[in-house]
Amino acid sequence: MLTRTENLPSVARRMAAGQMLVEGATVHTVADSLHLSAQTVRRYKSIVEDGGLAALQQMSVGGRPSVLDKAAMGWIASALHGSAREHGFPSDAWTNSRVRELIGRQFGVHYSRVYTWQIVSNLGLGHRLSKSAR
Repeated sequence: MLTRTENLPSVARRMAAGQMLVEGATVHTVADSLHLSAQTVRRYKSIVEDGGLAALQQMSVGGRPSVLDKAAMGWIASALHGSAREHGFPSDAWTNSRVRELIGRQFGVHYSRVYTWQIVSNLGLGHRLSKSAR
């Protein structure tokens, strides 16, 4: 299980965004480069302006630990790198709904739409979900 928050891809991406902002990149450049929403990057920018990169690093990832272990997360990441069709879905595209269904079938746990997005984001694979599902 991912226990150290600084090792999460979502935290690494947050810090990369902060560094880009410190170096003068625009909100839209950072958002496009790191597959983040402009709203998220604006929030990061505000935090960096108020407290620097240290304040950005202190941000909580929130929630309780996942019941899925590191091996399960690796399996999900591997699945997302491939086609949804390989897992019985009618097309290649991954959606939040399909990831939720896949996790339920494979691991017997059912997560909310928001928590499923958190899992995919923490794996650094948010860009793999179709935009219509975001």
